[in-house]
Amino acid sequence: MPSLLIAPGTPYYLAALGAACMALLGASLKQRNSSSMPPRASSGFAAFTRLFMGQVAGGVTATMLIGFALASGAAGNQRLILFAGALAAYLTLGMVLPRLPQLRREREAAALRRLTPGFVAFVRVALGSFESPIAIMRRYVRRPNPRLAPMQDLVDEALAVGADLRLRPFAALSHVANSRGCRELSDVAATLAQAEAEGARAETVLAAHQETLELILQGEFRRLIRRRTMYLLLMVAISLVVGILINLLFVMTGGGSAFQQLR
Repeated sequence: MPSLLIAPGTPYYLAALGAACMALLGASLKQRNSSSMPPRASSGFAAFTRLFMGQVAGGVTATMLIGFALASGAAGNQRLILFAGALAAYLTLGMVLPRLPQLRREREAAALRRLTPGFVAFVRVALGSFESPIAIMRRYVRRPNPRLAPMQDLVDEALAVGADLRLRPFAALSHVANSRGCRELSDVAATLAQAEAEGARAETVLAAHQETLELILQGEFRRLIRRRTMYLLLMVAISLVVGILINLLFVMTGGGSAFQQLR
């Protein structure tokens, strides 16, 4: 360990690791605060930046651990642990962490897709009672509900963006929805924004959107059930084959002689 700390290249490795971690943190924070930016303007560049910085950080960390294993003369289990730690550090910093924002975005988009039919029904009922758009959105977020938390957070953010940018309520909703990656919600918000700008009624279009979304969700639910059924059948088949092989090996290796001793 002391020989590794006084090696000539150690400060440069540590500086490169710190710079890569700071750049990865900066890219993640920039992605979180991108709701006021144009939708999808820099998502590809931010993803590439996160991946590049993660690869640099993972490579530097793995190189340090491998260099420590070689320089310290570790052998046996110690060297194996260091090599395994190097591989785990590279996979974590280079593969897993850069993809976390994208996975979080995909999960959020899926949750918003499931909640969109209910939001459309809420807006349709509220528009039928001649409520203003700002009153509809404020009433939707008035009572927090954990099940509706993704949609309520989006509507609450739309209210804040509308107040900051001086946008109409549904126009602000469309602006925020475009940055969340849910195409169905973006279409509904665009329809509401267009009806709000033209002063027209959007109940018929919203009803069509709601029916289409319900059909899409029903199809996704059927595919999910079919996929889980296939996984269950595969697990049963694998367990059956493994059980038969274990029984055959038990008989072929003379394991049945243990029962003869009991007679």
